[in-house]
Amino acid sequence: MIFVEAGTRSLRSFDAQLIFAEQLSTRGYSACIDAEYLPENAGRGRVYEASKFLVDPDDYEVDTLFVLGAEDIGDRLLASLRQKQLGADVPVIATGRFATQQSYVGAKSRLAYALGREANVIDLTELQPRSLLPAAASPLMTEIQPAPRAVRKVPNVTIVLGSMELDNPEILSCFSRMSNQLVYNLRLIVSGAQKEVIRSSPFHDLPANLYTDLSPQTLARSTDILVMFGSGIAGVRMADFTIELIASGGVAIDCTDDEAIVSSGVPALLGPKTPLALGGYLTGKVLGNTSQIAEQATRSQWLHSVDISRLEAAAGLRPKTRQLKDRPQRTLFYPTNGVGLGHAQRCTVIAKALPDDISPIFAAFPSCVPLVRREGIDCIPLVQRTDMTDNANGNDVLTYRRLGAALQAGDTLVFDGGHVFDSVYRVILERNLSAVWVRRGLFPDGRSRHRMVQREKVFDRVIVPSEAFDELNDTYSHGSHVHNVGPIFRQVTQSEEERNQLRSRLAERFGREFKQLVISMLGGGVASDRSAQLQAISGMLEDREDCLHLVVTWPGSKVQPATFGWTNTRVVQTFEATRLCLAADLVISAAGYNSVLEVLYNRIPAILIPQSAPYLDNQERRARALADRDLCVIITEKEFMKLERTVSDCLDQGDLELYRSALEKIELPETGAAEAARIIAQVKDEK
Repeated sequence: MIFVEAGTRSLRSFDAQLIFAEQLSTRGYSACIDAEYLPENAGRGRVYEASKFLVDPDDYEVDTLFVLGAEDIGDRLLASLRQKQLGADVPVIATGRFATQQSYVGAKSRLAYALGREANVIDLTELQPRSLLPAAASPLMTEIQPAPRAVRKVPNVTIVLGSMELDNPEILSCFSRMSNQLVYNLRLIVSGAQKEVIRSSPFHDLPANLYTDLSPQTLARSTDILVMFGSGIAGVRMADFTIELIASGGVAIDCTDDEAIVSSGVPALLGPKTPLALGGYLTGKVLGNTSQIAEQATRSQWLHSVDISRLEAAAGLRPKTRQLKDRPQRTLFYPTNGVGLGHAQRCTVIAKALPDDISPIFAAFPSCVPLVRREGIDCIPLVQRTDMTDNANGNDVLTYRRLGAALQAGDTLVFDGGHVFDSVYRVILERNLSAVWVRRGLFPDGRSRHRMVQREKVFDRVIVPSEAFDELNDTYSHGSHVHNVGPIFRQVTQSEEERNQLRSRLAERFGREFKQLVISMLGGGVASDRSAQLQAISGMLEDREDCLHLVVTWPGSKVQPATFGWTNTRVVQTFEATRLCLAADLVISAAGYNSVLEVLYNRIPAILIPQSAPYLDNQERRARALADRDLCVIITEKEFMKLERTVSDCLDQGDLELYRSALEKIELPETGAAEAARIIAQVKDEK
């Protein structure tokens, strides 16, 4: 294991450690960083990036130790080296940029004092006489790709704003026009302050990433043309991004005020100093000529100065060839975070419709694992999110690590959810996966809707399972990659004999005969608390001696203790809620996507009580679409008196027959699981 240390501990030096560890990993080495180096203010992006490398040094044996930034060595590094007590056979290599021979000798002396022997100290000013960022602790070297990169049909243009001020409204307007071009895809790299300006502007839907949202290596792999504005190079991450891009056959355009890229000898184009002229420059001089520009850059002497093989030779390292695991390509389904049972059930329906030559696997949270495995599908357990506020993204970092370990280039990831988590976004780009987003509506209104679809471009296909009625099928994005399919839900058939047998088993299980069976399915309490409604329903059914009331939830869902105090009410946790509903006389349900479709397609009369959490799903809008067609009755969560009257009318006055008759007559769209499976299989074949 190669340990990557730094002369001092700071955010800048930690970035250098991350960059170099990633470069070593790309070359086939096993690299790591002592977890104590993680700064408290590392930020979310760096935590994801660092999670691959952070270790407890007591758990690993040091094979080689690298010290970055040896021109400035602090006491903490020296103490760490003394504590490690490295054997004489463990190579210690230090890199630095030394202004004088005296500083070089001083660094060697300090390291020798801590180690008890000489270290191999490499002066980067000799390897790189004209560094792109002379103050960087990182060696800023990379692997030179021998073959030209594949030319994308629609190139990706990444613009680094650097120190650019956004006080001129014309600048964001210009970027907005560029983002709507069809001849390239635009992405902005911005600071936190710049992102806030964009979010508060009329151009809040601009595709903007923070500097730490993705690693420089991932940015380079997903970029064809880099444009850099501002004064100087915007930090070590952007310097490494530039080097990685050009070394892999991309095009860099220097639009900085001081021509910082070109003046360092980098084979970059000199572009306009203002974004207002950039669009015309790209379409007039760059697009269509990227292959020739990249080919010309390969003849530059600068490439020789950033070739990491020269550093390896000086350090006495031999690169190892990294090979993909010899296994069939995988198709992995990842239902959304949280409880996610509805998402998981929809994914299992699609997975079972895939061709026989595709064996899907799942990565799912504990609440979903039994549901997936009972369908005969392998499942990787993920870690559920906790209520801890000190590390809100902790479980998603673990998800990122597990997805990264399970997937490799050429695999397919199918994500079902409304918000594309960092784990999903990063793994798709880092592993170069085929990716499909199963994205059903009804999204909330407002700006959050735009933010939810901003990461859509990392997916090869977007599958949109439709609602039952056209007015509910909102359009969030357009393009040939978006495929609308019919409703997707689990379909169940039940004969009259099976229905009667189930009712008999329920009577035997709960030790009471009944003539009327009422099912309440109001959700697991994640989106909104339904305890008041459940207590009201249980209370109004308590005196009906010929009625059995079942509160049906997913296994593992939270149920208020008071629900168990009613004589006539029983709690049932099951994955077979639909079968119980088919056996019931009345169903009282939330208006989620799966629940409503199961009510409609199975012609089950129901009272719908929409959940009041529109940030997740507009259930009231869905329920009103049914009520307007006389297919159900809708009760808002505060209408307790109306709820009691409605239940009485359904059980005693024959209103159920009115809804049952309307349900029998309604024409519903063809289901879409088979079409969704065909699209996923097609993406896999294309990749």
